[in-house]
Amino acid sequence: MIERNKARPEVGIYVGRGASHSWTWFADIFDRAGYYDVSFLNEGDVDDGALAFCDVFFVSGGDTFAVAEGLGRNGAEQIEKFVRNGGTYIGACAGAYLPLNSSLSPLNMFNFVHARITNISKNLPAPKIKAEKFCTEYGCQYVFHPVREEVSVKLKGWGTGRNGSIRAPLYGGPVLLPSEDIEVLAEYDGFTGKTEFLIDEDIARKTIIGNVAAASKKLGKGMFYLFGPHFEHPDFPDANQILFKILFDSELCTQRDNFKESSTAPGYVSSSTKKIFRTFLSEISNARIAALALERTSYKWLIGKKVYDPEKIRVFLEAIWGRARYLESKEGYKYISEHEMAVLIKFSKEITGCLRQLRSESEPSQQESNAAKHLFFNLREAASKFLSIYFRIKLVMS
Repeated sequence: MIERNKARPEVGIYVGRGASHSWTWFADIFDRAGYYDVSFLNEGDVDDGALAFCDVFFVSGGDTFAVAEGLGRNGAEQIEKFVRNGGTYIGACAGAYLPLNSSLSPLNMFNFVHARITNISKNLPAPKIKAEKFCTEYGCQYVFHPVREEVSVKLKGWGTGRNGSIRAPLYGGPVLLPSEDIEVLAEYDGFTGKTEFLIDEDIARKTIIGNVAAASKKLGKGMFYLFGPHFEHPDFPDANQILFKILFDSELCTQRDNFKESSTAPGYVSSSTKKIFRTFLSEISNARIAALALERTSYKWLIGKKVYDPEKIRVFLEAIWGRARYLESKEGYKYISEHEMAVLIKFSKEITGCLRQLRSESEPSQQESNAAKHLFFNLREAASKFLSIYFRIKLVMS
């Protein structure tokens, strides 16, 4: 059954090629807020026109080059059309770099915002720690990341009457320079006791403090919002509120007609349904155990231009585990088709197999691995497909 839904804006979250674990943070804050009008979209969905049914499109962290390659020219055109017609694009970290002006392929297909970054150089400062997280090649230059973890951000306006500072984590997001093409919404105004300095502190201050942490640009009827720090991180509720402020702007609710497929429990539920769902739970449990064992190693894997470490694996698995246990307790599996169950089990078994293969390899330090590439693909697929089902069921049950 198809039902019309105009009450609240429809949210799309990018989970496709190049996306790292941080998109699951959007799922966390929406779930916690009881907001379930959410779809999880990969590059194929965008290519097929899924943004026509969204009001807001979130693109979070990851490998910006891989995101651009995955979306391609048609994806860029779909995003431009979406925003010009009244949609809102919200990018954090890699998602904030994506629309910035660039001459490099494939980024040059997404030249929507003409603002420069200050964390770019031909002559890199020396890294103090985490050299593998420190920089990314960008043509004949490097984009470098002076700090990680918590930073202080001063809000400018927002129509909230709040011009004070809030805190949010920075994991490689851009440090923008002021430009006539953007409206400055927040500036980096300080570090905290939890800030990790990857380079000399004085150089980090000169690079970051006083420059732009969040900005917006109007395009046609819609808006681009770009965030260097992760305002979507669930441990930073003050930052989350800024995103909800944008999301619940009254104009977003009337930009387009949204259609959402509703979920109903089948009239007859097979006696094996619960058993099949428990098979899925068992596979996720096995994967969690295997992932925990990998966290005790020094494994690191280079996939594209981004280095992945074992701690990221359980972020995907935990995004599934707690919610799957909840659905089990509420008999939510009654709303899941046998085909969907089979797909979830397939991906969960693939994940466990990849983890065991990686554990059997000689312990590397930051090297390319086909098994790791396959693992993170399966993690994204399993988490996005399960969360699509979960949010659909919660929307019906709420």
